[in-house]
Amino acid sequence: MSKTAYMRGLQNFISDIRSAQNKEQEQRRVEKELANIRQRFSDDKSLSGYDRRKYVWKLLYIYMLGYDIEFGHKQAADLIPLPKYKDKQVGYMACSLLLRENDEFLRLTMNAVRMDLTSRNEAFETLALSFIGNVGGSEMADALTQDVIKLLSSGAARPLLKKRASLALLRLIRKTSHDQQVVTADTFSPVINALLDERDLGLLLSATTLLQGVCARNGAAGYEGAVPRLVRILERLTTHREREVPAEYLYYGIPSPWLQCKCLRVLQFFPAPEVPSDQTSLTSILKSTIDAVGSGDAVKNANPNKGNALHAILFEAISVVLQHDVDHELLNVCISVLGKFLNSKDANIKYLALETLARLALVPEILDTIRVHQATVITSLRDVDLSIRKRSMDLLFTMCDASCAEELVREMLSYLVTSELGMREELVLKVAILAEKWAPSVQWYVDVALELLEKAGDYVSEDVWHRVVQLVTNNPAMQEYAARNVVEVLRRGATHESLICTSAYILGEFGRLIVNEVSPSEQFKLLNAVFPAASQPTKGLLMTAFVKIYLVDSANPELRTSVVGLFERHQRYMDAELQQRAVEYLRLVATPSAAAQHYLLPMPKWEERESTLLKRLQASEGVDPEAGRPAMRRSASNAHVSGNLSPVVSGAISPTKSMVGGTRLIVGTQIAQLPPQASVDLLGADSYKVAAGAPSNGVLAIMPANPVDLLSDLLSDTVTISPAQPQQPPPGAATPQYTGQPGQQYA
Repeated sequence: MSKTAYMRGLQNFISDIRSAQNKEQEQRRVEKELANIRQRFSDDKSLSGYDRRKYVWKLLYIYMLGYDIEFGHKQAADLIPLPKYKDKQVGYMACSLLLRENDEFLRLTMNAVRMDLTSRNEAFETLALSFIGNVGGSEMADALTQDVIKLLSSGAARPLLKKRASLALLRLIRKTSHDQQVVTADTFSPVINALLDERDLGLLLSATTLLQGVCARNGAAGYEGAVPRLVRILERLTTHREREVPAEYLYYGIPSPWLQCKCLRVLQFFPAPEVPSDQTSLTSILKSTIDAVGSGDAVKNANPNKGNALHAILFEAISVVLQHDVDHELLNVCISVLGKFLNSKDANIKYLALETLARLALVPEILDTIRVHQATVITSLRDVDLSIRKRSMDLLFTMCDASCAEELVREMLSYLVTSELGMREELVLKVAILAEKWAPSVQWYVDVALELLEKAGDYVSEDVWHRVVQLVTNNPAMQEYAARNVVEVLRRGATHESLICTSAYILGEFGRLIVNEVSPSEQFKLLNAVFPAASQPTKGLLMTAFVKIYLVDSANPELRTSVVGLFERHQRYMDAELQQRAVEYLRLVATPSAAAQHYLLPMPKWEERESTLLKRLQASEGVDPEAGRPAMRRSASNAHVSGNLSPVVSGAISPTKSMVGGTRLIVGTQIAQLPPQASVDLLGADSYKVAAGAPSNGVLAIMPANPVDLLSDLLSDTVTISPAQPQQPPPGAATPQYTGQPGQQYA
């Protein structure tokens, strides 16, 4: 530190600031000083080195008080090339605080920083490396990386200098674009191996931090030689701690816990050691660590800081066991230890235990051992801490399989009613996936799906009810049961948008299967009761359902009056889509037999594809590349995330011949196929571009030269149109003809 104690002007300025009675007085004093400094800097050549340093220190003090500094950057940068250490020190410190990595003033310092790196003056080199570690960016990475690596690999450099060089290089690596490699394994692995052979524990901590950053960024390939060295470092810290670890590296009696955690974290990037002796040593270290901390004796009545350090080492050791698949006996010990932590009063320990158990649950062989703690995890769903509740939900989702699906889904549905609004959408998504994957029966799946739609309400994304509709359509065994249950839900007064859409689809398509129990008139009344409050897209689905319900019992005069009246009221509706539907449906209901025979046909089965729910869940999971946490070497997902459905649900899901390759189009009497890429999402709004509205889930006939948007929504129907365009039919004609022009009315 330069001798600021002898700068009387700086001392007086700080005293004036501290003696200010209020914020306004302080601001006036600061503004007065800034004006004075600006005036002195305007005549830069007459300033002595002492005055320059003094004014830069004042600017730094003002900046730390929270005021913006709009000048003085050049004067601070000009101090760096000066030959005296006290000038360089002030210049580097000011630039580190006032400048950012993309600041143009940094370019003025580039040559001076390089000169200091190559000066062979340790004091100058440490200043330059600290500066790079604080504000280094992509430009510095391009210009100075090789100079930093030379210092890092220099045999004459002291550990202090190599520590700073390691952290400076890590900064440069992180600030470059992901498609650019600052270092390559073939040239840099010898350098990192030499660093890991050093004896200084501070340097080893910096080296392992650098190796972790390199592996997280570029992968661990080529750095396998570091594994035995990391094992030897752990041996030194655990087995030979009395004679190998200096007293200054003991933290509450724990030998350098940060270095132990770093070594264990880096080992997770690599497979298990190939050399038997290294494998044996690592297993022994892991077992002793887990036994010592897991027994509870080491942390019982210990200082909280010591307990945190021991638990950090323990969780990293468990991660290594999981990553390397050391042996199942040790995995069972880990689960037993984590099970004890589930009852801990420390929220941090409980959170980490849940998170680690969720990773261990991905190993099928030990899933039964984890399931012993299922009751405790379910209890944690109602913990006062929100983060613990989320981790409990994740663990239950991961450990679920056919043997416990009914119980876990029931518990999650029960929790859904009282859960926080912020996690309901994720909870709904996971319940839907579990019900789809592990359904023990058709009836159970339908009950869960409808209960989910009824309870979750507005928190159900479109993907959820789209998937329910798809599975019900593809599975004939579900259809009658689903229609019957939809009626019961509507009778209870459910009004959520997603449930209304599901009900409209199911009753429109499969309401005919329950006409002996629920008449078409009653089905219409149940749907019509929610029609006024529905959104415009949902009203379109309901109108399609109405015309289909009418065709089931077209001889019913009461039903005809209600349906025709609704369509007539919407012939001049302000929404063009609903207006067009009303006009077109009126023409169809005028000739119900022809409409049922030629126009409104049963829905075909959906093309089999991966669940969009699984895609959404998988897209939300990942690893931050800068976090340094390696990806799992095991299967990244359990069976329930593999995309396979329960046999009960998936048995009827197979693409029909008419649907292979995309949505089918009937042109005249021939079936044309849309290319598969025309449908991005099986039930999404943009999957099929034949209409301005929602996609068709039926078979839509179009004229070859001019596609139409007739009945173009999720519930639209199979409409066949002759390629010919006849004139207006005679009064006795059975089938109205449509000319194919969008928006036109029937003749």
